Amino acid sequence: MDSLRTLTYRNHEIVVVDNASSDDSLKVLGEFTSVKVVRSDTNRGFAGGNNLGIQQCVGEFVLLLNNDTIVPPDFLDPLCHYLEAHPKVGAVQGKMVLPRHANTLDVCGSFITAFGLPYHYGYYKQDGPKYQRSYPVFSGKGACLMFQRELLAKVGGFLFDEDFFCYYEESDFCHRLWLAGYEVHFVPGPPVKHYMGSTAGGPQEVFVLRHYLRNMAFSLASNLSFLSRLQILPLFFGTILASLGASLLRGKWAVAKAHWGAITNCFRSFGKIRARRRLIKGFRKSSDREIFTQVRRTPRIEYFLKTFTGKLDQYEDIELP
Repeated sequence: MDSLRTLTYRNHEIVVVDNASSDDSLKVLGEFTSVKVVRSDTNRGFAGGNNLGIQQCVGEFVLLLNNDTIVPPDFLDPLCHYLEAHPKVGAVQGKMVLPRHANTLDVCGSFITAFGLPYHYGYYKQDGPKYQRSYPVFSGKGACLMFQRELLAKVGGFLFDEDFFCYYEESDFCHRLWLAGYEVHFVPGPPVKHYMGSTAGGPQEVFVLRHYLRNMAFSLASNLSFLSRLQILPLFFGTILASLGASLLRGKWAVAKAHWGAITNCFRSFGKIRARRRLIKGFRKSSDREIFTQVRRTPRIEYFLKTFTGKLDQYEDIELP
């Protein structure tokens, strides 16, 4: 919060959502008289918390910012100026670094792959020319994501699906922006320090994996066109099953269960998936082919192997067009 006091952008408001905290968060927030605090009686997760907070926002642009970040004074300027200069860009993600990981880069936007899985560009890499220019991405990371507030009415009337609770909700939102005819870009600027893991209290592999895979499967099954589902979902679920099998061989039963849950949840949510498809049909303006031309990038198989073995920092990102 202290770093937000130094912001140089000419006109901004700060809205903080207290998601049913049980510590002294409200006492600390009381020291910041210019901050608008919105309190929830229950923990609504990242999805529900942001949905609650955005109801109190009145600005033209809304920035989602994690509470485990420290921002430089001028980081808002390039994001706002980019949206003002590019009206077809609905959302932008700023640059972030990871102080707990030798100040390597956080994700510099994500691409969708032929498998439906995301390709997290720049993750755990040293900064360099590849990440010092703007470019379109399939999804921006919600820890520092700015978008045009008025576009919510054009992408189904909501920001995040609250059934997601946490993880992949920003990718689902960005996918809907693309479907509605808008774009999502990565915009480099003064980097935000992201102390990743502070909110969750440390690594929680199974919790994260369960929500991430379940929500990703639901989003892809809901948002992709019929032809894209035929092309992508067999590869996606095939990869999930292969990873499930590998987890069983390694004795990681909870991890295997998380993978299985991504599959079974699609069957349990079939009615809601059909309702989402009808919703998408009502506002879709871009075909999957048009979207994939810009933001489908499938890395070398080495990327997935190093992700699986925890050595992603050793992978050399592909060059973008």
